[in-house]
Amino acid sequence: MSTQADAALDPIGEMWHGPGRRINYTLTGDGSRGIVLLISGLGMQRVEWPREFIAAIQRAGYRTLLADNRDCGGTEVSSDGAYSLADMAGDLIALLDGLAIERVHVVGMSMGGMLAQHVALQAQERCLSLTSIMSTTGRRGVGRPHEQAKWIFTTPSPAAPQESFVDYAVRSHRSIAGERYVDETHARAVAERVFARGPRPDGTARQLAAIQADGDRSERLATLAVPTLVMHGDADAMIDVSGGEDTAAVIPGAHLVIIPDLGHSIPRELSAELAEIVTRHCADAAA
Repeated sequence: MSTQADAALDPIGEMWHGPGRRINYTLTGDGSRGIVLLISGLGMQRVEWPREFIAAIQRAGYRTLLADNRDCGGTEVSSDGAYSLADMAGDLIALLDGLAIERVHVVGMSMGGMLAQHVALQAQERCLSLTSIMSTTGRRGVGRPHEQAKWIFTTPSPAAPQESFVDYAVRSHRSIAGERYVDETHARAVAERVFARGPRPDGTARQLAAIQADGDRSERLATLAVPTLVMHGDADAMIDVSGGEDTAAVIPGAHLVIIPDLGHSIPRELSAELAEIVTRHCADAAA
């Protein structure tokens, strides 16, 4: 029997049509405590969020809203070429408008954390809370990739055949997941799920360009008045833990949680624990 968490990861999902935008999303769960918007990272399709993480958020009484970012999965946005992280955040705000959702708890992972920051900067009044996971401020010298992960930024994922795409994804997982939480079997299964929906490495390259062009957000983040949680693993090789530390330092009142041995992923075995930290923050923010 399909659960609400399974429905959140349905590969087809729903499609919202707006001016110049076709955004693929799912809105699932039957809780009454509010909606948690989960924002995906660089080149990450919405179906890559751990089922266990989504289920734990829903068990805590929240509905979950997941959407493919532009240039990824099933989302298509008209563009003249290059675009910014602010543009990508604008897509998500437009989706909230289109679904008549007034306020949400905003949770972003990696690049999704950067987009979550931009959503808060653009529409602070619509953010019940902000959670930035494994992300950074864009300030030079913090959140830099470790040597073992640098190849990911210079070696694009192959779009085909499936075997090459999956092997790339598994190698990437080994490089960044943190030694304690490497799970190649699960990484392979997720990559196969992504391939079935259609990988878009050209889109990932454009998203990366948007990250690189965004610059230092720290001064703007210092103006936020949103209850903020920052989570980071101390074994993150993709975005060094200093990125999370800097994020928590610049956002007024932010709470920093460092997870021992965690790399740049949300492991299945930690999903319930990490989701509990997030939902406790959501509840505290709404109190």
